[in-house]
Amino acid sequence: MSDVAQICTFSLNDRMLGIAVGEVVEIVLAQTLTPVPLVHPMVAGLINMRGQIISAIDLRHVLRMPPRPETAPRPVNIIVRHNSELMSLMVDQVGDVIEVDAGLFTAPPDTTPAETKSLFRGAFQLPDRLLLLFDTPRALETIVSQVTKSSRRAT
Repeated sequence: MSDVAQICTFSLNDRMLGIAVGEVVEIVLAQTLTPVPLVHPMVAGLINMRGQIISAIDLRHVLRMPPRPETAPRPVNIIVRHNSELMSLMVDQVGDVIEVDAGLFTAPPDTTPAETKSLFRGAFQLPDRLLLLFDTPRALETIVSQVTKSSRRAT
């Protein structure tokens, strides 16, 4: 019997992506976003989750996708933990939790842009489409590093 991976699926710009279920703290529907002046564009703003202030990261910007259309529904927040802090990954839509055979895991396809390829652990070919598995720890380290460098230059 093969190992099974549980993946929380989500969409961004009509692409199907996923994050390991164990990395998801909570999923929160559209929240009021408070903009932060002079912050790196990856940080869309701050959200208040039951009194805790959380940075909201625009995954479209991180993955170099076009901005969310003005007419699109508000994004969904996938809450994840980075070290001891919670962060929100803003996505277009959250899908189902699926179980995939870990033996079907492959490297990200060659068509994945080079500048974002390292943010994915790999891919699963599903019957109807490709699912790219987001590398949450690596991506959060990259985001925090870039935001920190940007804020140092602004001061």
